[in-house]
Amino acid sequence: MEHYNIDPRLLQSRVGQAAGLSGQTASLPSSGSPGWNRWGKIREMQKSPEVRPLPGVVASIVAGLELTTSHLWLILLPVLLDLFLWLGPRLSAGRLVEQQMNLPGMREALGPLADQMVQLAPHMNLFTALSLPLIGVPAVMSGPSPALTPVQTQVVEITTVNQWLLLFVGLSLAGLLLTAAYFSLLARTVRDGRASLGEFWASLGPTWLRLLGLAVAYLFCLLLVYLPLLPVAAVMSLFNRNLFGAVLLGGVFMLVWVTIYLSFSLPAVLLGGRPVGPALLESIRLVRQYTLPAVSLLFLVVALGGALNWLWRLVDNGSWLTLASILGHGFISTALAAAVFIFYRDHTQNQ
Repeated sequence: MEHYNIDPRLLQSRVGQAAGLSGQTASLPSSGSPGWNRWGKIREMQKSPEVRPLPGVVASIVAGLELTTSHLWLILLPVLLDLFLWLGPRLSAGRLVEQQMNLPGMREALGPLADQMVQLAPHMNLFTALSLPLIGVPAVMSGPSPALTPVQTQVVEITTVNQWLLLFVGLSLAGLLLTAAYFSLLARTVRDGRASLGEFWASLGPTWLRLLGLAVAYLFCLLLVYLPLLPVAAVMSLFNRNLFGAVLLGGVFMLVWVTIYLSFSLPAVLLGGRPVGPALLESIRLVRQYTLPAVSLLFLVVALGGALNWLWRLVDNGSWLTLASILGHGFISTALAAAVFIFYRDHTQNQ
């Protein structure tokens, strides 16, 4: 707000002229009297609060690192999950996949993909469903199981398709519960600087249900974008086979943008307390309003997380040194997740 210096003598003369026109006598209060503050600029008008610039991408990441450093217990759940996937029992569908690929006409229908599935299946651990894609607890062991470990691990074979489906759904729901626990504690720490265990346990069930709704909404949005492209790709392939792949590639590009626009719905639910629908809309508004910093932050989070995951797996030699990789991954992934929550908090707290 601007301020204007008023000459008291000039103001006195103007008031005197106005009083003369009305036949009255008027004078300004003396400068020492309380009334002077209403006439002159002895007491300045209070300035409006200055608008602070919003923290940038680097500031959000640094704040996430500082938060994780001061609350190291936040990395406990990712570390425990990785230890379980690393040294715990494994659920394998290797034999089941091989049986399915030997069914009449199956190999002919899938072609080279059938051989790749048979080779990869024995190295996959169904327990990795505990770490959900996009919104799950981060785990460096979420990919193929390492061939070498410092202790012998037990492998349990899944024998039927129904068994596999039942286990997959059950483990995914359990993984969603772990997600609710992990990100709820993180959100409370970002918001309050601490996490009350009493409030945490009381809200864990409702949080799990809201995240279940959010996961269903994610899946619906992705299918809504991608499925209509399949018949379009099939029609285009009648004219040119290369167009089939081009359409599907365009669909993948669209899925990436949908994922970007919905990326802040998780902090909107857990940190902002929004229901699923408003959380999705708020995430879209946030990305539209702050497109460059939001996309830059998400790109850095994915790039850093992916590069470090590759590095952790690269140095894995089957010894106990892998424990250092697990601890490092837990710290970095938690710091990056905290950066996303902090970015959301800083860019929505005045809205």
